[in-house]
Amino acid sequence: MSKPRIDQSPTFARRPLVVVGVDGSPESAAAARWAADEAARRHEDLQLIYSGFLPVLGYPAMGYPIGFIEQADQQGRDLLANTARELQARQPGLTMTTEQVQSDPRQALVDASRAASLTVLGNRGGGRLQDVLVGSVALHVAAHAYSPVAVIPKEHQLRGGQILVAVDGSANSTAAIAFAFDEAAVRGVDLVAVLTFDDWAAQGMASRPLEFSVAATQEQHAVMSEELAGWREKYPDVQVQQQVLRGQAADCLVGFAEHTPSAQQPQMIVVGSRGRGGLTGLFLGSTSHALISHASCPVVVVRPVQGS
Repeated sequence: MSKPRIDQSPTFARRPLVVVGVDGSPESAAAARWAADEAARRHEDLQLIYSGFLPVLGYPAMGYPIGFIEQADQQGRDLLANTARELQARQPGLTMTTEQVQSDPRQALVDASRAASLTVLGNRGGGRLQDVLVGSVALHVAAHAYSPVAVIPKEHQLRGGQILVAVDGSANSTAAIAFAFDEAAVRGVDLVAVLTFDDWAAQGMASRPLEFSVAATQEQHAVMSEELAGWREKYPDVQVQQQVLRGQAADCLVGFAEHTPSAQQPQMIVVGSRGRGGLTGLFLGSTSHALISHASCPVVVVRPVQGS
C-alpha cells in the first residue's frame, strides 16, 4: 500500500507532535490511549501534559497545609509516569515526553497546541461538576487552541468505519474538510461529507409551512460537490460519499452517526469551530459544542490557522 498523501495547504498546520492532557479521570485515560494510537499511526511524537494548578482559596487568600503542595506535585509526577508506562506498552515504538505545569489546564493546553499537529483531551475532566456539564476545559480548548482538537468520550467504542465531516461552505468548514481528508487517507477509510440545511428555520414565523423540494436538495448536492472537488483531486484514493440532510446540524450529524449500521459507524466526526453565522474565533459554535457534549465517538474541532 502506497503512503497516503498528506495535504500541505495553508488551511491547517501539521507538525509531528500530538499533545494530550491527563488528569487521572477515566475520560483523560481514554483520551491518552486514543492519542497514543493516533500518534503511532502518523509516526508522530506524543506529549503528556498534567496541570498541577491549585486555585486560590478564600479571600483574603489562604495557604495550603504544610506538605500538601509537595504531595500534589508527587501525585502528578506519579500519574504522568504511570500513564507513560501504560502507553509505551500499548505503542512500544512511540517517542513520548511528559510535562507537569502549574498553570490553569485550559491555558496550558492552549499554549501547548501552538507546537502540535493535534491536541487531545477527554470530554470531561476530574472536576467536581464533571457529571453535570461537558468539561469546561474541553470547551475552552476546542474554542481557542491553535491546532485541531480531538475530544474523546470515555465510553467510545473502537470503530473501523468512516470519517464523518460537516460541510457548510465557511472557512472553518474548509479547514475541517482538509483535516478529514487527511485523516481518511491515513486510516485508509471512506469519507462521508454531510451538508445540512434547515427549511423550518428558514420559514421563521410564517404560518404556511415550506414544501420540501427535490430541487433544493439537488442544489445543496451541487454546492457540496463544488466544495469537495479540489480535495478529491488531492486525495484520489479516498472514497467520498455525500449526504444532504434537513434539520439542525448537530442533530443530523449525531443521528446519522448513531443510525449507521454498526460496521460503518463513524470512527470520528470532524467539524469546524464555527459555522456560517457567528462570531468566528470568539466562542465555540453551537454545532461543535453540541457534538462534544453528545456524540458517542471522538469529535475533532478544526479552526483555520491564523499563522504559526
